[in-house]
Amino acid sequence: MSEDLFVDLGNSRIKWMSASGQVQQAVEYTERGLHGVLDRVWGKRPQPGRIWLATVASTESEHMLRDWIQQHWRKQPRIIPVQSSACGVSCGYVQPEQLGVDRWMAIIAAHKIFPAGVCVVDCGTATTLDVVDGQGNHLGGYILPGLQMMHQSLLQGTAMRPAGEFMDALEWGNSTASCIDLGIRKSLLALIEQSVERMQAAGVCDPGLVLTGGASTLITSHLQLAFEQRESLVLEGMMIFVQEDAG
Repeated sequence: MSEDLFVDLGNSRIKWMSASGQVQQAVEYTERGLHGVLDRVWGKRPQPGRIWLATVASTESEHMLRDWIQQHWRKQPRIIPVQSSACGVSCGYVQPEQLGVDRWMAIIAAHKIFPAGVCVVDCGTATTLDVVDGQGNHLGGYILPGLQMMHQSLLQGTAMRPAGEFMDALEWGNSTASCIDLGIRKSLLALIEQSVERMQAAGVCDPGLVLTGGASTLITSHLQLAFEQRESLVLEGMMIFVQEDAG
């Protein structure tokens, strides 16, 4: 019997995992180039069993993915929804359907890692932070621009033109480039540390910290808290959801 395939279609990257836990590194794509990317990475792949999809991508990208799967495997993916509760977690959104499914899957997976309370941070095109208490209540979170987006926005909105992107910076910036790098990174670090400290100070819980997303490596060397880094957290959450809630 063919294995199930779990697919995380983001705004700029696609990642997948088989039910056995074999993970393929995330592959970047553009909306127009998605079919070509799938030809390259999936063209010789055996037909999977069920295909589970979590997507926050554009409608056009989702349609292109569906078309490719139909043409090559004669299947349609099963869309994973956001619900008011699943896998022991209650969604903190007033309207759960407004929460991105990638955040929901990451929250579910992070709750399994730290059931006594967790702060989960996903550093992607956008950066998201969510907190869950020891009773599995998602308390809510934050959305802010991704680290690369903040970097680009600052350069576009000012006359500053330092060369390069992020660098191995010092504790204090000593050039325009390093000041920009550190200012962006430490703004996110401060938000993470403050969120954990607020939960501790309010007696909510002493949360664990889980990081995911391609840009998370830009902050780990500066982080003063213990953390767990999981590159495939969304896919892990999808597998948990299917095993416990979707069958």
